[in-house]
Amino acid sequence: MIEVLIVTGPLGAGKTTAVNRLLKHEIASHRRVAVLINEFGSVSVDETLVNAERPELAGIANLVNGCVCCSLRDDVVKALAAWCDQPAGERPERVVMETTGLADPTELLDLELNPLLRGRLRLVGCLTIVSCLGPVDHLRTRELLRRQIALASQVHISKADLDPAQAMAWESEIRRAFPKIPLVQSRQGVTSADAVNPWDGDLQPLPKGWIKSEGPSFAKARSLTMHWDHPIDPTGLESLFQRPPLGGELLRAKGICSFDGWPARNDGSDLWAFQVADGRLEVAPLPAPTTDSPAARIAVIIGIGLDANSWQKALRGMERAPLGARKKVVLGP
Repeated sequence: MIEVLIVTGPLGAGKTTAVNRLLKHEIASHRRVAVLINEFGSVSVDETLVNAERPELAGIANLVNGCVCCSLRDDVVKALAAWCDQPAGERPERVVMETTGLADPTELLDLELNPLLRGRLRLVGCLTIVSCLGPVDHLRTRELLRRQIALASQVHISKADLDPAQAMAWESEIRRAFPKIPLVQSRQGVTSADAVNPWDGDLQPLPKGWIKSEGPSFAKARSLTMHWDHPIDPTGLESLFQRPPLGGELLRAKGICSFDGWPARNDGSDLWAFQVADGRLEVAPLPAPTTDSPAARIAVIIGIGLDANSWQKALRGMERAPLGARKKVVLGP
């Protein structure tokens, strides 16, 4: 049977970094591995990030504009069934399923019982990624985070190199609340050599009396996508997230862009990936595309109660069109 590992955790925790590490290890071990990526926005940024680093994958499925635990569940079943239908020697041996940070993974526990999948795949574990840079009291105040951890066969406390003291505080609180769940700290998706292999874990039994969450976990969240036509101002990007438009709560931002005045690197690529999580803007080089299709230059903003028009104007205002080129403008509502 195909083995499936769920990777979950809050928005911006570092799931895609961990997924890339997992895929790299599986490929190096000569196993056929596929990845199913779920993103809340209408365009997938994570698919581009994974594809750029792991072109050897046995398959990649990208589900956007919803959540695998509910609104996109039928699409999850179809994607997994399609892989199960492939002939021996071609079908993936393992699948990494990366959920959106707004998903409740406890809703995926009965996938094995679906008529299209019964006897063809096995859920082997749930790896939950938690950023140590978030407030520790989120473990007490955010039910979704507790559900993501409660199911875990292993928890990674990510970004431990950025704040070792905060990482220790998170480790102490999680161990107190969930003493039976294996837990390790990670740095850039890398754990200590003696860490348990996530594929060897067991899904935790949910506590007695645990009930399904009331409605979609992302009911109040909204996403906004901006497609850029030209390079953007790097200083403008930094300023935007230091002083975002007023109103609402920014949960996550990520995207792909080229920067005005920045030349192409030695690999020929002028693309950069950026993300905003835990109040920090991170920018990293994106390798040149492995296909003839150029990567889209996009920004995805996720939040609650955001002023969409103000964000669109701010994002579009960062573009630096070449002399003589036409530039789009955002009209008022």
